[in-house]
Amino acid sequence: MRTASLFLQLVFSCLFATAACFFAASTAHAGEIGPLTIAKTGHFFVGGKYVESKSGKKDDKVLAGQSYVEYYIPAQRTHPWPIVFIEGCCPSGAPYMGTPDGRDGWGQYFLSKGYAIYIMDQVGRGRSPYVEEVYGKMKGRSPKEIERDFIAYEKYNLYPQAKLHTQWPGPGTVGDPVFDQFMASMIPAINDSDLRETLNRDATIALLDRIGPSIIAPHSQSAAPVWLAADARPQLVKALLMVEAGSSTFYDVKFVGAPEWFKDGELGKFNGLTRAPLTFDPPAKSVEDFGLVRQEKADSPDVIRCWQQKEPAHKLTNFKNIPTLQMSAEASFGAPMAHCNAAYLKSAGVPIDFIRLADIGIKGNGHFLMLEKNNMEIAAVIADWLNKRVTPAEAAGK
Repeated sequence: MRTASLFLQLVFSCLFATAACFFAASTAHAGEIGPLTIAKTGHFFVGGKYVESKSGKKDDKVLAGQSYVEYYIPAQRTHPWPIVFIEGCCPSGAPYMGTPDGRDGWGQYFLSKGYAIYIMDQVGRGRSPYVEEVYGKMKGRSPKEIERDFIAYEKYNLYPQAKLHTQWPGPGTVGDPVFDQFMASMIPAINDSDLRETLNRDATIALLDRIGPSIIAPHSQSAAPVWLAADARPQLVKALLMVEAGSSTFYDVKFVGAPEWFKDGELGKFNGLTRAPLTFDPPAKSVEDFGLVRQEKADSPDVIRCWQQKEPAHKLTNFKNIPTLQMSAEASFGAPMAHCNAAYLKSAGVPIDFIRLADIGIKGNGHFLMLEKNNMEIAAVIADWLNKRVTPAEAAGK
C-alpha cells in the first residue's frame, strides 16, 4: 500500500509540475509572434574609409565611418524589398529585436509578414567601432535625462501632451527593472551633429548600394541622414517609414513647461530637414532662399507655430516617387510639432501620408513606439500602410 501511495504521489507531482511548466511557458510567450523560420542570417559592415592617424607616423591610418549591419531573411519571403531599421539616439539597433520587458519587437513582426530585415548600428554606436581620434569625444545621457526625454514624460510635464503618456511597460523611472534594461542599452554617441549626420548619410548610402532597393525605417535622430541618403539614391528607396523620425522643421524647439510650453531653439536644420544640403528645384543655397514665414497663430493651443517656406515653394524633386509615411505618437515630444514637418514635406512635393496615432484610436504612446505595450498594434498600422502604398504591382516591376 505504501508503495502504491508513493507511486500516486509521484504521478500527481509530475502532473502538477507539467501543468505548472505549461502555464509558465504560455505566460512567457503570451502576445509573442511565435516560431519563425529563418532562411539566412548574418552581418557585415558598410561604409568607412582609411584616414590619416594622428600618431604622426608615416602610412599610419585608421578606418572610420563604418557601420555594423545585421540581417534576417525569412524562409517564406513574400516581399521583394527589405526593411532597413535604423535607431536614433541613443541605443544600437537592439530595440528592433525585443523590448526591455522581454516581448518580441518589430523585427520579429515584419519577419513574420514575409519581409527581410536589415538593422544598422549608427556609426560609432553599438557594434560600429568608436574611433575617437576621428569622431571626437563621446557624449552620453544620464539616467535622469533618459527618464525625462524618452520615457517618463508625464512625470516632468514639459509639453502639453506629456500627461497623456500611458503605454510604457512600467513606471518608467530609474530603479524599475524595465527602465534599467532600457538604460543599459544607452550608448554614448558622436557629439558633433554635422559629423554624425554626414557619416551616417554615407554609411546608409553604402548599405543601399550593397543591398539594392529597400524600404528605410529610421527613428528619431537617424531621420536626417536617411533624408540625405534617399536624396542621393532615390532609385533605391521604395518607401520611407518616418515613424517618430525627426521632429521640428528648421528651428529646434525647447520645452519649458506651462504656461508658455515652447521656446525657439537654434536654427539646426538649414534645409528644413537636415544640416547638410538637399537637392531642391529651384536650388536653395542657404536658409534665406526659403523666405521663411511663421504662422501668426498655432493650429491649436497645444502645438507650436510652424515655420514654412514661401510660395512658390522649393521642391524636393528626388522624393516625388517615394511613398512616405510620417507617423506621430499622441504623447511624444514630437506631438507638438509633427504637423509642421508634414506641412513642409507636402509643400516640398513629397508624397506623404501623415498619421497621428491618436486620430485612429491608438492613444498614450511616447517616442519609443517599438518598445511600448501596444508595439504590435502600431506595427500592424505600418504593415497596412505598406500593403496599400507599396503595391504588388510596383513590386512586380521592381
